[in-house]
Amino acid sequence: MRIVILLAVVILTIAAVTYAFNAPDDVSIAFNGAEYGMSRYTAGILVIVTGALVAVGWYVLSTILRIPFALNRSAKRARFGKARNALADGLIAAEGGDSIDALKKARKSTNLAKSDASDRKLSYLLAARAAEANGDWSDAEHAYSDLSREKGAELVGLRGLAAAAIQRGDLRGAETHTRKALSLKSNASWPFSTLFELQTKAADWESANETLTIGEKRKSIDLEVARRRRAVLHTAQASRIRQKAPEKAERLAADAARMAPSFPPAAYIAASLQLAAGKASKAQASIEGAWRIRPHPALALLWRDLKTNEPTSARAKRLNALAHINPSHRESRILLVEAAMIQGQWDEAEETLSHVLREGETTRLCTLMEAIVGGRGDVEQASRWSRLASSAAREADWSDIDPDGRAFNFINEDWARLVYTFGDAGSLIHPRYETYGGELETIAHIALPSPTKSNPVQPPENLAVIEPALEEETGKNKEEIIVDGDEVEQNGRTQ
Repeated sequence: MRIVILLAVVILTIAAVTYAFNAPDDVSIAFNGAEYGMSRYTAGILVIVTGALVAVGWYVLSTILRIPFALNRSAKRARFGKARNALADGLIAAEGGDSIDALKKARKSTNLAKSDASDRKLSYLLAARAAEANGDWSDAEHAYSDLSREKGAELVGLRGLAAAAIQRGDLRGAETHTRKALSLKSNASWPFSTLFELQTKAADWESANETLTIGEKRKSIDLEVARRRRAVLHTAQASRIRQKAPEKAERLAADAARMAPSFPPAAYIAASLQLAAGKASKAQASIEGAWRIRPHPALALLWRDLKTNEPTSARAKRLNALAHINPSHRESRILLVEAAMIQGQWDEAEETLSHVLREGETTRLCTLMEAIVGGRGDVEQASRWSRLASSAAREADWSDIDPDGRAFNFINEDWARLVYTFGDAGSLIHPRYETYGGELETIAHIALPSPTKSNPVQPPENLAVIEPALEEETGKNKEEIIVDGDEVEQNGRTQ
């Protein structure tokens, strides 16, 4: 409006000046039946003064008319200023842990900033954060719900709703909110990671695998990490359905073994199912592929079961063949020890095991050495190794095998942990090792040779106790034998 008035004044001024220069020397004006005369210069000046008076009058009038609007704008600015101050103070209070003051400021800012979209979003966010700080998840969800309906704030609102649902234990509701957030076009990675974690905790392996695929497409996860995570998911699913759907379980485990050869549970489950289905050659290939990358004692036990009722020499030859696939690995050297033991080659077994023992004594290794020296007939040394075995450290990998010989008998929580420990870092967990659970006896699976004249002593069944045979009995009092450590007391004499 001001621009229009200014243009009108300029046009009138130009017109008046033009007329003044072109008018005759004297100008006459008839007004109300009378005629007035003046020079053209006087007329020009009169027009200019009249225009100026009109402009000034219009300015005064427009200023008066604008006063209500100016007062309204000033009030709005003051209200917005107070709202933003309340927002700032509320956020600071919330971050500082003063939940009561944060809640008070949040209510104030919400009341003051209802008409402004940006301030309204911040007010909802502050209200939600204040409610969270106050432990009021119902109010927090209400504020996040309002925020999720604001254009441009849907993602943060849904994130808050998912977090609040998790806090209340409503995992299904949290999954619903996260799925909705994942459907939005955004570069945020939290919808993928949160949904994947929720599905993993719920042991929903199939849905987690689908979410993992979405994360790969959106580049929310490293491809190598995704590959290892998928291997664990397939293995966990195969372990769950191996009784009801063995064929599908075999395919899943075999795929997992191909994706991550360094994940022994996948190869073990795949080979077990293949062996049960009469596919010995496939089972052998699965074990060999895994042993080449990461040997595990459970795979060695399964390797023995590939052929039953075979001669000792043939079994020792097969054990040696598996060991030479990855000859420098510790498990391969232990396998060579066991191959020598089942053939009665005690000296060779002792020499090989001595090199492994230099890396650290464990219950498993000490028990093997006890069997070796016992097989040679050295009762005293066998007793010493028995005592060492009782106090030596356990082996994490060996603890994966249950007392009944089954391996990787994990529960859902264990598989969920493996998704991250192996998926993200390539590390294995060992639940039995962590909880000191029972494990397979070390030499229970080794078919040791029978005693002969050259090999008079067979390793005892209970390696912790050695019972020397009694001499021929007489009619006198029976000799008292007390086994305690290295001392044997017989009729008061210490031997």
